[in-house]
Amino acid sequence: MSRTVLFFMSSLGAKAALPPALLVIVLASLISHSALAKTSQPVDPQLKQSNVGAYLGLGLDLLPKELQAQLPEDVLVGQGVMVSGFSNKSPAPKQGIKLYDVILNYNQYPLMHPKQLIRLIKRDKPGGKATLTIARKGKIIKLPIVLGSENYPLNEDQLDYQYNLQVFGYDGMKIKQLSKNYFEATIRYLDPQGVVRRRTFSGPYPVIMQQIYAAPDLSKIAKKSLTHAITKRKEDEEGWFGDMLPFSDGNFNFF
Repeated sequence: MSRTVLFFMSSLGAKAALPPALLVIVLASLISHSALAKTSQPVDPQLKQSNVGAYLGLGLDLLPKELQAQLPEDVLVGQGVMVSGFSNKSPAPKQGIKLYDVILNYNQYPLMHPKQLIRLIKRDKPGGKATLTIARKGKIIKLPIVLGSENYPLNEDQLDYQYNLQVFGYDGMKIKQLSKNYFEATIRYLDPQGVVRRRTFSGPYPVIMQQIYAAPDLSKIAKKSLTHAITKRKEDEEGWFGDMLPFSDGNFNFF
């Protein structure tokens, strides 16, 4: 599993001259630079240990040819998946789903393969409502259901996110060079209380470096990495920098 810490985009545009108005800001910031470090904002109250997704706990199979032949004529060829079993914690039997039911539709979506129904369920939210169209003993019935919930393991991107925060103290950053010597830097990091936060620093090079090293809740490696990125940006002197590629934020859809 990859352990990605930084991604950079290539520089954009040419050098930008420092406007007179910005010169005033720079000079003022040298006198009072503490106000340029924006208050950190919480991103996640705690790191995820698992994902919670919608759940029905069904065992599903493709339709046997014998069962396909018993479906009504208006059912599409190949449509339908068969219920072949239930998990121990499945909420499905209590809601009227029976063994060997043929599920034709999930809401308005016709089902042609078991994987399709699994994806549709996981895209919904726990506690959400859905309607199943079921073929049972030659009859078509509409069955309203309420989805249960289940814990799913973290995926690889989420594990990388956790790893970076716990080992390095931060997961990602972005740097903007507003002029030759004026920068804005944002970092997402783990504070000493275990809360994931986002903080932005801005100002001339010596001021922003001082702000970062004075931040009490940034890890040493986070401070070093952020100041190194700003220094590299300053030494390259390639004008406007733009945003870094976004890092994962720990929130992912299920598919």
